[in-house]
Amino acid sequence: MRLLLIVLLMTVMGCNIAPTANTNAGRVNSPETSVPQDPPLVTMKVTLTSPDGARIVGSLYETFYPNSPGVLLLHQWQSDRHSYDEFAKQLQARRINVLSIDGRGFGESVETADGKTVEPSRTDEAVKGMLGDVGAAFDFLAKQKNVDPAKIGIIGASYGSSLALIYAADNPKVAAVALLSPGLNYFGNMPTEPAIKKYGDRPLFMVAAEDDKESAEAVEKLGGAGNNVRYGAKIFPSGGHGTALFKYKDSFNGPPVLAETLEWFFTDRFGMTSQQK
Repeated sequence: MRLLLIVLLMTVMGCNIAPTANTNAGRVNSPETSVPQDPPLVTMKVTLTSPDGARIVGSLYETFYPNSPGVLLLHQWQSDRHSYDEFAKQLQARRINVLSIDGRGFGESVETADGKTVEPSRTDEAVKGMLGDVGAAFDFLAKQKNVDPAKIGIIGASYGSSLALIYAADNPKVAAVALLSPGLNYFGNMPTEPAIKKYGDRPLFMVAAEDDKESAEAVEKLGGAGNNVRYGAKIFPSGGHGTALFKYKDSFNGPPVLAETLEWFFTDRFGMTSQQK
């Protein structure tokens, strides 16, 4: 009788016990998957030799993505490449390779390959040398391993905008140009109206401020001379001249707008896609 009771009790308990699922079955202990990170962004100082022997110093902001666009930056008179530092980093963060250079006679571009001093000059010979500097810089940027040579643009400020446009007019490999505070004939030997007509239907963007009257008028006149639907222009109510325009804000608390405008021009328009959206 006692044995029968034990058997019945075990049977009842067995009916009420469900097997416990093995929640670890088939699970492999492995590290958490991580999202690949972009390599650290770096800037390198580079030195180029212009056709006439001038040594041109620049800053190269590289990306690590094949077939990325490139932008060459040209500063204004009595300035240097560092006037573009923050903007260059912004473009680099968008996976655009950037090369900013010191114009001859400014910054660190003050000597020739054989050690002779290079002074700032506005002569015809000097302008010819400046265009050679732009060509050397453009070719250098085009040869960088991650640069798509078919997607290189130039941004120039003040006399640098004239250099950008005049050089691009004679080099069809320049994909796009942006001009900050352009002029009609800086130094009396840098006419831009003939250049913009020769430049043709490639993308071009011009920026000036109303408080920089001559440049604002030049934007309007150059736009009429080019008369092309692929040209764009922006006249700010204030902001000054050249790279000073990077500080202009639409509102007191708003962000500066020029950098975003130029970034839009080179990444979302006219095929200058940056690969990072």
